[in-house]
Amino acid sequence: MRPDSHTTTADAVDHLQRLAFQLEAHAFQVELTARTGLFPRLHVINPMVPAMTEDVFASHEEDGEWWFWLSWAGRIGQAEDVATAAERIASVLHVIRR
Repeated sequence: MRPDSHTTTADAVDHLQRLAFQLEAHAFQVELTARTGLFPRLHVINPMVPAMTEDVFASHEEDGEWWFWLSWAGRIGQAEDVATAAERIASVLHVIRR
């Protein structure tokens, strides 16, 4: 049986909320948006350089496995491993000072 869109949206929001908590623990600013008719997204901001932002999405594959994705279709990692996903997002938003 295929999950309905409400269940899928609720699951995506749940995964993104867990990721948001992990990213906030690493001092990133986050904003979860779940508008009707659009995929839920987590807007992540590097507070040290507010221009460094990224949108993250959660979606499942045909086998039911959930993954986090960057806005440019870069797969971050499995949704069950929020610690690794947060580290990878941090590396994308990291700024090296010279």
